[in-house]
Amino acid sequence: MSDVIQVFEHTALPVGGHFTSARFDRLVRYNERHGNQFFDVGHNRLHFRNYVGVIQVGNLTIEILPKADKTPESSAQKQKWQRALVEMLRQSGFIRLATISDARLRLRSCSLLDIYFESFLAEVEDLVHHGLVRKYRQTRGNLPALKGRLLFQQHLSRNLVHRERFFTEHVFYDRNNQFNQLLRVALDVLSRVSANPHLAAVARSLLLSFQDVDEIVVTERSFAQLPHTRNTERYRRALQLARLIILNYSPDVRSGREDILAILFDMNSLFERFVYAQLKHAEARQTSHKIRFKAQTSRRFWTADRMRKSIRPDILAEIGGGSQCERVVLDTKWKIPGDGRPADSDLHQMHSYNVQFGAPRSLLLYPRVSTQTDLSGTFNRAEPPHDGFKHSCGMLFVELFDGDKLRRDLGEHIITKLALP
Repeated sequence: MSDVIQVFEHTALPVGGHFTSARFDRLVRYNERHGNQFFDVGHNRLHFRNYVGVIQVGNLTIEILPKADKTPESSAQKQKWQRALVEMLRQSGFIRLATISDARLRLRSCSLLDIYFESFLAEVEDLVHHGLVRKYRQTRGNLPALKGRLLFQQHLSRNLVHRERFFTEHVFYDRNNQFNQLLRVALDVLSRVSANPHLAAVARSLLLSFQDVDEIVVTERSFAQLPHTRNTERYRRALQLARLIILNYSPDVRSGREDILAILFDMNSLFERFVYAQLKHAEARQTSHKIRFKAQTSRRFWTADRMRKSIRPDILAEIGGGSQCERVVLDTKWKIPGDGRPADSDLHQMHSYNVQFGAPRSLLLYPRVSTQTDLSGTFNRAEPPHDGFKHSCGMLFVELFDGDKLRRDLGEHIITKLALP
């Protein structure tokens, strides 16, 4: 069984106990291969950032939990935030918990990785039960019987002596396609890395249904190029889970015992997706108001020669219809203002959203903690521009050095540029 360590985001994990120096070094190398984005490295300790989720190295599982409040760490707090994270992942569509009971979710021994694996296995079991998708595929081969189209040049070069064989190009209609190949790779990874004997056994059992499916080398492009159709739409959730399992798996080719699997989510993006899912559910249920929510709506913000810049609020709400439609911009923030005031940069951003989208209102959405109360404020009226007023913005690049020394006329140079029409 796996040893489990639970920590919160923006905290540190020192080397000690089950978190050995060897595992610390493995995680440092893993983080370096991923652009040092998941955590900062200190002296014999990891400083976690805004990524939450789970990391398994060998038989050690490290759960990184979100935490918005400032209550002291405790076992109860960790269980509370683990359940909160699982629910956010469920409502955001990352995992399915229909087959996992509430009692099981409350078990301290049930790690986040086990919940994730169970969700993936449930999806694959459902696909196997209803039948794996079959597709046409074209292949070439030297066969003992004429099947398909005979390729004369290859046939003559290969079968001049073996006249009983035929080199042909023929079509198969079977389960050996990229959709099933990706699921097989994910099942194979799970069967080898899971520290839960039951889940590993289920994965090995499901692999028996994929014996006629080839093993392939998987990259990010393998998922991006999948030709989804109405017949393969039922694969979408299983492949989403398989993608995270495969692409975040890092085998230890030297020992084979300290493989790494890290399934991590940017908490800022997860919170945004969770809030949007909640709003879409509310949109479908409400009847008294005509309201629609849109995610990641872009609007052109700045244009220059061969360059364009757009702004994109997290969520755009449209209330009412026609000429009476009112827009409200919503921006999610997984951070708590220390003094109860929004950051200047956030207010600048919201001001731009209001102007570009013609929204009379905008809201910054934070998780509520302690006794913080809602706040409503207005932007001051700007100086009204004259008719024909146009905005512009440019880029000025200045040379800092004269030879190997800093220029003495830098200020004058900038003033000259500003004085040009």
